[in-house]
Amino acid sequence: MLRHLTDLYRRAEKQNQYQYSGFLSPAEQAAFVAAAPKGGIAWSFEGGAPAAERRLLICGSENDFGYPPEVPIAVLAVMPASDKFSEALSHRDYLGAVLALGIRRELVGDIIVREKSAYILCLDSIAGFLADELREVRRTRVVSRIETGEIPALAPQFEEMHLNVASERLDAVVAAFCRLARGKADQLLAEEKVFVNSVPVMNGAHRLKEGDVFSVRGFGKAVYDGITQETKKGRYYVTVRKYV
Repeated sequence: MLRHLTDLYRRAEKQNQYQYSGFLSPAEQAAFVAAAPKGGIAWSFEGGAPAAERRLLICGSENDFGYPPEVPIAVLAVMPASDKFSEALSHRDYLGAVLALGIRRELVGDIIVREKSAYILCLDSIAGFLADELREVRRTRVVSRIETGEIPALAPQFEEMHLNVASERLDAVVAAFCRLARGKADQLLAEEKVFVNSVPVMNGAHRLKEGDVFSVRGFGKAVYDGITQETKKGRYYVTVRKYV
């Protein structure tokens, strides 16, 4: 994967034109950041929606090439064909339906579920195919169409949570956020399933700062807003905003 991304970067540099990767996981993005070439053209990530986790690598910038990038991301809206016969569908249901069509995972970004609808971020090269072929999710018949312009549903929505923790250490916050024992939280850290600002963090003693975005694979993502209260026993209430 790193060789492929480095090749894209060198090609953009040599040909003086943008190159784009497929959608990268947070771990893949972090791996590229750690090994990124130094001193050449600029690079950035884009996922097609605010706070998107899966993002493309964009090799090059307007300063390098004299024109802005045309990021090849499309948004597919998926809605039940009939509200009467629809059921509650999850992110996993939508992703499974897409992959069942033979679509590779790197062609699909975040899937944002809003009530009975979903918005699938994907490469524009497959958007037409998905709009034509995605007709069923689990047992629900659906209608799919490509969205354009401003899409309010892509804006993040939050659920505020108040956690009782011993400190602002990452392991303490993760344990409270996931409602797990501290040992289970340590295991998630050791397995590189915890990310802070899209970078995997294995050190449980890492202290979160206000504004940090942390995610735990399988449990969700949140913005850390800091300490709101100290208890008489020396513990703390911290506030996080969980993405929903």
